[in-house]
Amino acid sequence: MFWIREIAGWALVLIAIYLIRIGLLFLTNTATPGIVEAAVVMMAGLGILRVGVLLIRISTAARLFQQDKKS
Repeated sequence: MFWIREIAGWALVLIAIYLIRIGLLFLTNTATPGIVEAAVVMMAGLGILRVGVLLIRISTAARLFQQDKKS
């Protein structure tokens, strides 16, 4: 069961990195920089990144607990 959480966590981390990249593209657009749009996308990306890292931490802890329980 912990593998599903870990895969979902890594998928969320990848989505967050993609969103942060989109936010940076909004900022680096020299014609019309979208500061507000970039802020919204960056905040969403950071929130998703936090959830993804949390899922990875939980799955790692569950895996370590399961290994400790067997020995």
